[in-house]
Amino acid sequence: MTIGTKTITVTLLRWIPGPIKDLAKKVIFQVEKQQIVQHQLLLHTLLQKYTSDTPIIIFPPSLDWNVQLFQRPQQLALALARQGACVFYLQPHPNRRMVPFEPLSERMYLCNVNVHVFEALAHPFVYLLTWNSDYAHMFREPQIIYDFVDDIDVFYGDRNKMLAGHQSLLRDAKVVLATAKRLVEQIHAQRADVIYCPNGVVYEQFDLKDQSISPPPEIQPILDMHKPIIGYYGALARWFDYELLKEVAKQRPNYMFLLIGPDYDGTIKSADLDKYNNIIWLGVKPYEQLPHYLYFFDVATIPFQVNEVTHAVSPLKLFEYMAGGKPIVVTPMEESMNYPGVLVGDSPQSFLGKIDYALSIKNDSKYIRQLKETAYQNTWDARAKLILSVIQNKGDLTLTQI
Repeated sequence: MTIGTKTITVTLLRWIPGPIKDLAKKVIFQVEKQQIVQHQLLLHTLLQKYTSDTPIIIFPPSLDWNVQLFQRPQQLALALARQGACVFYLQPHPNRRMVPFEPLSERMYLCNVNVHVFEALAHPFVYLLTWNSDYAHMFREPQIIYDFVDDIDVFYGDRNKMLAGHQSLLRDAKVVLATAKRLVEQIHAQRADVIYCPNGVVYEQFDLKDQSISPPPEIQPILDMHKPIIGYYGALARWFDYELLKEVAKQRPNYMFLLIGPDYDGTIKSADLDKYNNIIWLGVKPYEQLPHYLYFFDVATIPFQVNEVTHAVSPLKLFEYMAGGKPIVVTPMEESMNYPGVLVGDSPQSFLGKIDYALSIKNDSKYIRQLKETAYQNTWDARAKLILSVIQNKGDLTLTQI
C-alpha cells in the first residue's frame, strides 16, 4: 500500500511541539509551493507539443486510475484523447515517486500532481461529477463539463452536500451530460440543453474472434462440468438482486451462476450465497481480463433490483456484453430495455424463462449480429466525438496557455 506524502506529513506534525510545528508548516508549505511551480513549468513545456487548436480537458481527482472497476471517467478520458483532445487525468492520491505527467497514450496523461498546478491554465475545460464538484473553484474561470452519471441516492456521503454540488454544477456548467433518459428528464427544466450520453464500449476489446482462446484457470473446473454458465460481472452492491439470483439458482441446479466483481458495500457477505453449490463468486478481476471471462459465458445477466435509482442506470457492462456476442437477460430497468436484443424478466419465473430462451438462441447468427451491431454503434469513441462536437460548437475549446 502506498501512503501519500500528505498523510505522512500530517502524522509527523502531530508529534512536533507547537513553536517548531509552526515553523515546520511554513517549510512544508514552501516546499509544496516550489513543487507546484516546478510542475507548472513541466506542464508548460508539455503543452508546447500541441497546436493552439488542440482541445484540452482536465479530469480532477475522482476515481483512482487503477480502481477495481475501470469506469466511465477513465474510459471517456482515453476516448477523448483518441479523438484529438489533450487530456489530463489527476490521481486522487498523487504518488510523488511517480512521473508527474505519465503519458498513457497519445495526448493522454496520468497526473501525479497537486490540482493547484492547473491554476496556471486560463479557461480550461474541466470534467466534473456530482461527488467532486468542490474542485470547480480550484481552476481559473473553468469551462465545466458536468457529467450527471447516476441518481444522487446512489452516492455515499452527505446527501445535502451532493445536492448542493449538483445544483451548482447545473447552474455553472458550460456543458451538461446525462447517462440515462431518466436523468435527462430530471434536469431538463433547469438545463434544456442537457446532452443524452450513455455509457459505451471499446468494441474491439470485447469482440474476441479467436476461437482457440484458453479459459482463465479459475473457470476451467466449471467448464469441465459441461453446464451452462450464466454470468455477471461488475459491482456487487445493495442494488444487486441477490434474492432473485438465489431463486433462479435454486430452480436451475444444472446451471452455473458465475459472479465476478468486488463486494462493493459488504452485501455479498450477508447474502448467504455460499449455501448454493451452483453460485460461484470469483472476486475482482483486472478489467483487461474481463473479455476472456465473458467469452466463456453462455448468457450474460444484469440482475439488479428495480427502483427509481436503477431505472436511471446506464450499465457499463451492457454494451460490453453485446460486443462479446452474448445473449443478455436483465430485470426491467428502463435504460437497459432501450436496446434491441435485450431480454427482460420482471419476476424470478420470467427471468428464468428468459435465461432458458437465451440459451436456445446463443448461437443464432442473426441475433448475435444484432447485438454486435448495437454495440458497434455505442462505442466510447462515439461518445467522445459527441462531447467534442458539443463543446466545440459552444465556443472556446482551445489549448489554453500558461
